Amino acid sequence: MRLMVVVLLSLLILTAGCLSPPALHRAVLAYDDTVQRVGSEQLLLNILRARHYQPIHFTKVSSVAATFDFRMTLGIMPPEGDARGLIGPVFNATVAENPTVTIIPIDGEEFTTRLLTPLDESRFLNLLEIGTDLGMALRIVAGSIRIQTDGRTLVAQNNPHRREQYEEFRRRVLHLASLYEANQLRIDKVMSEEVWSGPLQPPRPEEVLHALDKGYKWSQEKSSRYRLSRMRVLISNYRPDGLSDEERRDLADRLRTWPPNDIMVDIKPSHPGGDYPMSGEITLRSFNSVLEFLAQGAPEYAVNKDDRSGPVQMNPPHTLQIEESNRPVPDAAVSVLFEGRYYSIRRPSGQGDDNLWNAKAFGLLYHLFQMMVQPLNAPVPGITIAK
Repeated sequence: MRLMVVVLLSLLILTAGCLSPPALHRAVLAYDDTVQRVGSEQLLLNILRARHYQPIHFTKVSSVAATFDFRMTLGIMPPEGDARGLIGPVFNATVAENPTVTIIPIDGEEFTTRLLTPLDESRFLNLLEIGTDLGMALRIVAGSIRIQTDGRTLVAQNNPHRREQYEEFRRRVLHLASLYEANQLRIDKVMSEEVWSGPLQPPRPEEVLHALDKGYKWSQEKSSRYRLSRMRVLISNYRPDGLSDEERRDLADRLRTWPPNDIMVDIKPSHPGGDYPMSGEITLRSFNSVLEFLAQGAPEYAVNKDDRSGPVQMNPPHTLQIEESNRPVPDAAVSVLFEGRYYSIRRPSGQGDDNLWNAKAFGLLYHLFQMMVQPLNAPVPGITIAK
C-alpha cells in the first residue's frame, strides 16, 4: 500500500511537469499567430474600405494575459468482487486556460498622429534598414518627386491619373533603385544646422540615443566642448564628406527649411548614375494616403525604365495587386470577406513571380503599420474580452 502511494505521487509530479511546457508552447504560438493574422486582415480590410470610400478604422491588441490552471486528482479504487484485496489507482489531469485580451481602438489624437501625419525620414530609414527594396519603398510611401532643373521645378506625382507625371516618377524611382541594387547609391545623414555648441560634460549613452532618435547628433569638438547638430537624410551618388565648404553650406541651407517628410535627392553628373542626374526632394505620404493610393489598384500600369538607368530585378505594373473573387482563394497568404466578395493576396510560388512582389509589398506595409501604430502611454478606454 505504501509503495503504491509513493508510485502514484511520483507519477503525479512527473505528469504535472510534462503538461505545463507543451500547453505554454502551444498557447504562445497560437496567440502570436492570431494577433499577426488579425493585424494583416485588418490592414487589407482598410484598403478595401478606402477603395469603397468608407472611413478606415484600426484597433490594436495591446495585451494578452493568459492564466493556466493545471489540476491533478489522485485516488485509490477499493477492491470489488474477486479482486482478492488488490486496489486500483484512480488518476485524472485537466488543464484550464483563462485568457484576457485587451483591444484598444485607434482614434482621436492617436489616429491623427499615427495615420494622418506624413511619414518622416527616420521611419523611411527604418524601412530600408530591414532590407526593403528601395524602389518598392518609394512606390508605396512617396507622394511625389520635385526636381530642380534650369531654374525651374519639375513635379512628378505618384498618381496614375496624371499620366506624364506618374511615368516620370516611375522612371526616377527606377533609376534610384538601379543604383541602390548596384551599391552605387548612398543614403547618409548630414548636418543641416548647428543647434548648440559649448562646454559640457560628456553626454550619457541614453542622451546620445535619444538625440539620434529625434534626428540630432552629439559630436566632440575639443576635450570639454560638444556640439549638438540637426541631421537630415541625403540620397546621393557621392560621399557628402567630400564636398567643399561652399557646397556643404549650400546643402545645409537647402535642408534647414525643409519639412521632416521631405528627403533630399542629389544625383550629380560626375558620379555613378550621373548620366541621368536629378537634384530635388522626395515628399513622403501619410499612412492614410498610402492606403488610399493602394486602394486605387487598377489605374496603375507598366512603365519602363529610362535607357540611362541600370537593370532592376523587379518592376511590376501594380504596387500591390489585390485579387477579387466570388469564392475563397486556396493559396491566399491573406484573405478577407468584404461586402460579399473575397479579396486576397496570393502566396508567392518562386523567384521572379509577381506574387513575390505582392507578398513583399504587403509585408512592408505591415511593418510600416507597426511603426505608425505604437503602444499608447496614456490610459484609454478599451474592450476586455474574458474567455
